[in-house]
Amino acid sequence: LLFDGYEDTVMDIGSSIDSDDDYFEEEDEVEKDPNKVPMDKFGWFYKRNGTSWSDGDLSMHTGVDDMSLLGKIASWNKRTRTDAFPGDCGLVRGSSDGLFPPGLTSSTDSISIYSTDLCRPLHFTRSTTQDVHGIPVQKFDLAASNFANSSVCAENACYNNNIPSGVQNVTQCKMESPAFVSRPHFHLADPFYKDQFQYGVHAKEGAHDSSFWVEPKSSIPLKVEMRLQLNVLLRKVEGIEYLFKNLPEVMFPVFWFDSVATLPEHMAGSLNMLVMLPNIMQACGIFSVVSSFIIFFLVILCKYKESQTKKEKLSQDRYESSILKNMDYNYKKVPVSESVK
Repeated sequence: LLFDGYEDTVMDIGSSIDSDDDYFEEEDEVEKDPNKVPMDKFGWFYKRNGTSWSDGDLSMHTGVDDMSLLGKIASWNKRTRTDAFPGDCGLVRGSSDGLFPPGLTSSTDSISIYSTDLCRPLHFTRSTTQDVHGIPVQKFDLAASNFANSSVCAENACYNNNIPSGVQNVTQCKMESPAFVSRPHFHLADPFYKDQFQYGVHAKEGAHDSSFWVEPKSSIPLKVEMRLQLNVLLRKVEGIEYLFKNLPEVMFPVFWFDSVATLPEHMAGSLNMLVMLPNIMQACGIFSVVSSFIIFFLVILCKYKESQTKKEKLSQDRYESSILKNMDYNYKKVPVSESVK
């Protein structure tokens, strides 16, 4: 149901129609979409397991010319906006796969990561300070305004969330399917969604939240928690009254996923050394400068003492020489008497 898909009569009909479209496209020499999923089976993530094609062609800044742009997405499928949403909501912006410039997360209160599955960025706001394997990290939680409608957050008006707040309309993102995304169990959403069901929907803070745990100096994510829910809007279809005559309109939760990635403990030491490396280099630099000043001072002191010793010795020699010059002795030869002989 997730990756392998299953055969269905409706899908077989859709696949045959799709084949006819491909035939006419070949006659018209229309370039095929490399990201187009075949319609032979149904699966929520059909043929996407272990692949990268489903995300499309992503281009991001490497930071070579400007380190502050490191990880920022430049284009998606060679475009800087998507047709899924109008206005500013359609702009391709944010970080690509959670890569940030060093030091960014220590100076900002929010970060954004672009999601190709939602055709929009997800915003995370600074929360608390935690630690992962003894390394201090800054936790960023998925902002409450992400899936809010325009009555709660005016900036979200262009996302076309003309439904109760807390659910994101992504019907125009991929294949125009009636898909909607929310937090698990409609966490932080309008009570309208919970009230659709008699039981089974129990939102819990923390257990149904998403977050990024980022080391503030290097801006490297040490832990990522992503928890989202896929919903389908069920409506009765005109003309099929036999099966759907009494079907109420329901935002039906299909499934939700809990994806957690954490830095392995055996790599914590290497990362901690990487984080401490600037401090170590700074300490070595300060030690080298101080040592140089001390050595320079000792050399000057030694030269000074040597100079003073030479001066004292020269002064002593001059003093002794002056004493000898001032002494005037007259020597007289004394004859030797005969008696002494």
